Amino acid sequence: MTEFPHLYPGADKIAALSAEERIHRIRADRWISYPRAEAALEKLETLMSFPERARMPNLLIVGDSGMGKTMIIEKFTRDHASTFDETSGRLHMPVVAVQMVSGPDESRFYRRILAAIGAPEPPRATLSVLESLALRLLAELRPGMLVIDEIHSLQAGTIREQARFLNMLRFLGNELRIPLVCVGTAQARNALRTDDQLVRRFEAFALPPWREGEDLNGLMSTLTRTLPLRRQSQIDEKALTRMIKVTGGITSGIFSILSQLAIAAIESGEERILSRDILGGDRLQAVLGEPV
Repeated sequence: MTEFPHLYPGADKIAALSAEERIHRIRADRWISYPRAEAALEKLETLMSFPERARMPNLLIVGDSGMGKTMIIEKFTRDHASTFDETSGRLHMPVVAVQMVSGPDESRFYRRILAAIGAPEPPRATLSVLESLALRLLAELRPGMLVIDEIHSLQAGTIREQARFLNMLRFLGNELRIPLVCVGTAQARNALRTDDQLVRRFEAFALPPWREGEDLNGLMSTLTRTLPLRRQSQIDEKALTRMIKVTGGITSGIFSILSQLAIAAIESGEERILSRDILGGDRLQAVLGEPV
């Protein structure tokens, strides 16, 4: 038996650490699994193993800001880390992930790709030079997927600029014969609709805000069992309703509130989160701060 049986293995060991160390661990980024996120990872795995063909399937992951889209991509990228073959002297990068530039600018996007794969950018390079270099290096790396985060930034450009950029993405997918994964808010759907041929290749996968029910209960159970508190937290249905109302069901908001309540519980010596911390108002207000 562990000293803290209410926690997951790993978290129970962290709970034995000092208050300062535990608070540091709580504040650090960490992966929290939940069914919708696991379903997204399964979709990505299916795409990664898809046999090469002329028109590869693509995926659009859509959700409000703070719903955990980027965390899912980071988790998938970590699970498919780059490797170096000493025999051939080549680097293999299974997933190339880039963040969309602030507008539909092809030259800047190719520069983002070069930066993502660790390639030096040629000085004063034209668009055609950047395109040729990026395609050649990507072919050498043999990626299984190209991920573009914040794709909704496309809409910062004109319709003509958006159409030209999407045509470039379609060209990249065709040339490399790899799936494209675009990640963004609901506006991303509208951005992709500018190119009829491209949008037909995309399957949409939504990350909707949390609502009351079994999924939310499961998430809260997982979260409380990963927070290194030495006593078992007790959060009832009324507290969950309040949590959804305060955060709008946004994942990052829920994680942030529970993390800060956990830190407050360690500092006070309570060592657990109770429903009254969420319902009472004082503790929750201290966590949320004053509105701007």
